[in-house]
Amino acid sequence: MSQFLSSNELFINVKNPPVWNPKKHYFDQSIDVLDFYAEEKRKITEGVTIGGYFIHPLLYWHINFFKTPIPTKEKQEKVLNPPLDDNFLYFIETYQEAERLGLGVGLFGTRGFSKSSIIASLTTWLNSTKPNGTTSIIGGNDNDLKSISKLLKTALTSVHPSMSIPQLIQEWDSNVELGIKEKDGFRLPHSNISITNAAKGTASSSEKGAGLSPVGFVADEIGKWNPIGILRSAIPSFHTEYGAKLVHLVAGTSGNTTLSKDAKYIIENPEAFSLLPMDWDRLDRIADPEYITWDRSRKDKFATFVPGQMAYRVKGLSKMDSDLGKYLGKSNTDLKKIKVRVTDWKKAQEIINQTKDNEKREEDKDSIKMYYPLEVADVWITTGSNPFPVTLIDKRIRELEDDGLLGKNVVIYNSTQGYRSEFSSKKRAEVSHGGGEADAPIILFDEVPKEIPPKHLFVSGLDDYKLDQSDTDSLGAFYVIKRRNLEANSPAERIVASYVARPFRHADFHITCETMLECWGAICNMEAVDTMFLQHLNFKHKAEQSLCSALSFSNSINNGNHKAATKFGTYPTGGNKTYMFNLLVDYTKEEHVMGIDEEGNQIIKHGIDFIDDIDLLKEMMTWKMGGNFDRITAFMHALAYARELDKKDIRPKDSLKDKFQHQINKVKPRLAVFGNRRPSAF
Repeated sequence: MSQFLSSNELFINVKNPPVWNPKKHYFDQSIDVLDFYAEEKRKITEGVTIGGYFIHPLLYWHINFFKTPIPTKEKQEKVLNPPLDDNFLYFIETYQEAERLGLGVGLFGTRGFSKSSIIASLTTWLNSTKPNGTTSIIGGNDNDLKSISKLLKTALTSVHPSMSIPQLIQEWDSNVELGIKEKDGFRLPHSNISITNAAKGTASSSEKGAGLSPVGFVADEIGKWNPIGILRSAIPSFHTEYGAKLVHLVAGTSGNTTLSKDAKYIIENPEAFSLLPMDWDRLDRIADPEYITWDRSRKDKFATFVPGQMAYRVKGLSKMDSDLGKYLGKSNTDLKKIKVRVTDWKKAQEIINQTKDNEKREEDKDSIKMYYPLEVADVWITTGSNPFPVTLIDKRIRELEDDGLLGKNVVIYNSTQGYRSEFSSKKRAEVSHGGGEADAPIILFDEVPKEIPPKHLFVSGLDDYKLDQSDTDSLGAFYVIKRRNLEANSPAERIVASYVARPFRHADFHITCETMLECWGAICNMEAVDTMFLQHLNFKHKAEQSLCSALSFSNSINNGNHKAATKFGTYPTGGNKTYMFNLLVDYTKEEHVMGIDEEGNQIIKHGIDFIDDIDLLKEMMTWKMGGNFDRITAFMHALAYARELDKKDIRPKDSLKDKFQHQINKVKPRLAVFGNRRPSAF
């Protein structure tokens, strides 16, 4: 047996390996050469254990046979085997766990993580080792896909000749076919790589999924397009009666100008897309404990978070030289021979924070935070477009989750003893609603009042939807809020109940809104163009008592064509929408002094601390210009109406009965004596 076959060395560490002659046919190579490279082939298909550590076959391929352009000290790029680093080890350990559980991997986080190289290495390994199948790479941006295609071409053309498979088709922007062409022209295909821009063409997104016999699937830069349809179409093809036949990869980087709503929904709902949930222990193990910036106690779901400290693109930041033995905490000679570059967590954190602090504008500071996120909340910031206090919102969400203050799912009904609530088993509508029916419950954040409250104590806001059934992502949203400054320690309006749904019958949505109106005695400010609720109330002769009169916060509504349409509610002119939105943003940021602590410092709460609705908070986190945010729209309608009542000094005591009594009290009884005059007896 050849001395090489019993060696535990990596291929790149073998001195003077047998020479493969690319000019010779496979069967014309010497026996020693064939034996040696057959063993290497086994290692890239089965893996190998070195020093008690299992080197996954993909990891073995990446270290020894994958080649890619690497920057050098001479400030030039050379096509080399990439140095093994903790980035790829973090990925491969996640990949192995997903492989074991029959799931996929969702990488999302920092820029400069070498994501494209990971995709290229994974793809070339799959198509070199798994015959008769297709790896699909799908994205929504030509430049991103061309970058991956370029890496694929480099890797496939520069691979060691013993592992090289000719390319029968070389359409690098769409289709690459690997295989052998015989002398008579007969083609023997081995595998395919399909590259698709989902944003192009006439086929619907759901039709651009995995190809026939998939062996690999990659959805790249999911923050730049909407991949839910494709994933839902493709995932069933990844499974057989014997389990998953591949580990699909979805990947993205934070810091896009407008983050796709699909990306957030996918990454925060990993199980729904067969993705491995985040393992914070795995990330903690490779990090310096003193410089962990993420909150591992957070209860919200996430796929695989990639923190900014692991980036390569931050100026002045580089990884440190180490070895696999030290990285794994194992004292083994063979493992020490395997070099690894690891993150300098202390220096990385310092440089990222300093880079951020050097920026003068807040939007530029936010850009650094989202490009190189130190915690999950930073991932969802979008470039200069989200005016809400994202960090405060993330903190509030975690407070509510930690305290279990998630509201109660209920149905409200009118009984002989007044309005009552019962638990509902209905599922809440998703924040990123995918379209269609959503028969959701009322979410209660306070108790249902035992008696109907006085008028103007509570107000409500409505954002209705247009059609009974639709594939759009629009939901109906109805909020009941309690007005501010009506009792101690209530400087901001508070949500007492919300109803966000799209039941099978539109009438059922309106009936629930009507019940909530009457339960809290809350007059509603609706969007004036959504007249179906008005028609519902008119049929019951309740519109006048249930809807607020037309409101205008700008002069734009006061032109003839709008007047007839705005007898009730607020017409959605640009001026009105801007006023209400800015009012909401100011509400979230406003500071309220709630007292003095033991050290004499003021106790400050922000408006956001008075919002208990996690789903509304999540809409604020992901807000972007032009998006559909039903909860925000409904809540800001209620808030705007409450502030109008404040301006007019209309308080809860000002019901019709109280107003009448108030007028009586203003008329004082005549006195028996007027000045020095005595009253006449007649």
